[in-house]
Amino acid sequence: MKKIITHILVLLLCILSTSCLKSGLDDLPAFSDAEITSFKFEYRWIDDTTDNNKLQVIQLPTETMINTEDAIINCIITVPATNADFSAAVRDNVTLSTIVGYTDISTAATIAPVGSAPTLGKVADFSADTMQYKVTAADDSSKVWTLVISEFIK
Repeated sequence: MKKIITHILVLLLCILSTSCLKSGLDDLPAFSDAEITSFKFEYRWIDDTTDNNKLQVIQLPTETMINTEDAIINCIITVPATNADFSAAVRDNVTLSTIVGYTDISTAATIAPVGSAPTLGKVADFSADTMQYKVTAADDSSKVWTLVISEFIK
């Protein structure tokens, strides 16, 4: 008998907690921003000096100048000095063709490389003079941004 009462109470709670509202909701405007707000780089490597291979990541200090009017991002990347986790041998492997780039974009927007621009979030070659990325806002408007790495300080 207790099981039947428990099941009835659970069923009643499920019915009461569901919503019947199907229409009459206000339509919210779609975001129209297609901006890039920051651009960063990092270097990733496998540390095989221990029993367990461990993925190591070091962020590369990046000075980023964003010109929103002309849609140009100019970056100066600096490879940090060595330390206990970032040896000279690992530092020597850091080049524009072995780094990972990532960015912050407007809310609800998407980003995609244009042409042969490197894919963000993966180890890629950022040694080209200019690279372009298309940022598409939630309302389907878009803006093509040009990434320029003006200096790589090592």
